[in-house]
Amino acid sequence: MRFGVHMPQKGGFKKNVERASEIGCRTIQIFPGNPTGWRMGKLEPLELEKRAALLKEKDINPLVVHSAYLINLASGNNEFLVKSRKLLNETMERAGFYRSPYVVLHTGNHGGQGVEKGLAQIIGIIKEDLPGWPAAVKLLLENTAGSGTALGARFEELAEILKSFPKHTLGVCIDTAHSWAAGYDLGSSAGVNKTLSALDSTVGLENLHVIHVNDTKVELGSRVDRHAHIGEGRIANEGFAAVLNYGWPEGLPVILETPENGTEWDRTNLERLTCLLERR
Repeated sequence: MRFGVHMPQKGGFKKNVERASEIGCRTIQIFPGNPTGWRMGKLEPLELEKRAALLKEKDINPLVVHSAYLINLASGNNEFLVKSRKLLNETMERAGFYRSPYVVLHTGNHGGQGVEKGLAQIIGIIKEDLPGWPAAVKLLLENTAGSGTALGARFEELAEILKSFPKHTLGVCIDTAHSWAAGYDLGSSAGVNKTLSALDSTVGLENLHVIHVNDTKVELGSRVDRHAHIGEGRIANEGFAAVLNYGWPEGLPVILETPENGTEWDRTNLERLTCLLERR
């Protein structure tokens, strides 16, 4: 298991990587561009090589790429859909340049078209665009809190997309705060075992490649996404300890997306996770 944080946009890549290494990160997650914009931004090949070399020097791997929030493959608006596909394709390409094995994507919102149509549209688009993606980069669908018309809050919806492709073509990223908001109880050892059993029977634990470990400010099943610092939300330490000590494969990236990233809170949250990991 490799702990890490989501790297802030400000401050520069080199400075943030050095800071992440100093506070004990062994993996990091980044946005390759503006998370709320359609433009990726240009990077020279030499700069990308420098960044890859820095990550190797600091023993930070893998680098996980998180796609922009705007991307919605389930959109019923054709212009928006075209932009979403273009940006996702560019993100997959950029991840390849970074030598990142994973791109995390929020599953999408059907916008009133209905769950069945939304999932079918996502599947169809991925099937069309996947041949153009770097072979070494895997798309990971992230579960959602389930607000509004969001897809992917239920593990069954994620499973439907994955099972439309050959085994291990796609994967998932599971967020603890999103799971809690969607009604999956992670507040106790029993709740964690039940939730992960449900995940295994639908998606398959072998398809889980990244975990976002976040506390949450909301009640179980509220379908609202409000992250909180570890130990300062609704998910009890017993639950986090059960998640962390579940017996995952060595090297599984565990990323914090807690508030105020890029501050001393990152160190505090990492320390709190480390203490829970050691609680056997």
